[in-house]
Amino acid sequence: MRHGRKSKSKRFNGYKRHIATDLDTDLILACAVTPANRPEEEAAPVLQADLERQRRRIAEMHIDRGYITSPVVADVLADGGDVICKPWVPRNGKLFTKADFKINMRDRTITCPAGETESIDLGADVEFSPPLCARCRLRTKCTTASPGSGRTVTIADDELLQHRLRKLMSSAKGRERIRERVAVEHRLAHLGRRQGRRAR
Repeated sequence: MRHGRKSKSKRFNGYKRHIATDLDTDLILACAVTPANRPEEEAAPVLQADLERQRRRIAEMHIDRGYITSPVVADVLADGGDVICKPWVPRNGKLFTKADFKINMRDRTITCPAGETESIDLGADVEFSPPLCARCRLRTKCTTASPGSGRTVTIADDELLQHRLRKLMSSAKGRERIRERVAVEHRLAHLGRRQGRRAR
């Protein structure tokens, strides 16, 4: 049996259900079942293939974060569609997180809370100048890096999308759009009531 995890303490066994729902009609248009220990993104191409057989185009893709790295996301964006999802939440204990840095995607720069700026590349870590970090008044609030090393920040491959999603999450209207995905959870709950613990 395959075992998947929602968190360190919550485990589920067997398989996972995946569905594609028309949010305007609540109709379930496509479905997939994957082993519990496989990432959600692997189900997205199967759902997309189901939709293509019905000659349907994805204009808006409301998804859980687990699907964000799927190639289907890039396909939807390239086709002029929109992707709505909660952004990843940066964590760094009690130290400054990525959210405390100003990222300028147009100029491809990142500025730390102390005002130092570095250039960025998608899919790469950026390291701030070790000498500047060493004498920075905010160092103890920013990093536990060893002497001779500067603070590093990871820039994701999909940082452009994550940047847009963070902006979406920062507005009341944007959060309202993100909440539309609740309808998908309702459909999954409906299937669970009808099918029981077996994903078919």
